[in-house]
Amino acid sequence: MDWTQTLTIIASMAGILTGYAFLLNKRIDDLREDLNRRMDRLEHRMDRLEQRMDKLEDELKEIRMLLYKVLEVPHKEEK
Repeated sequence: MDWTQTLTIIASMAGILTGYAFLLNKRIDDLREDLNRRMDRLEHRMDRLEQRMDKLEDELKEIRMLLYKVLEVPHKEEK
């Protein structure tokens, strides 16, 4: 085998490996972007859920206070 053939084989293999590395890197970046998008949506949903829970808690406190007034049950003052 001549030295030019050896260099051609080495260059071809280097080119193929570089191409695969580029495609793999691109795929990893795409997955990272997708994961970030999903996490952002999840955080948004969690924020909405937390707001709803806070609202529900406030409404339950209000219902409890109304029940205390209706039933005239002495209750402890909240801190």
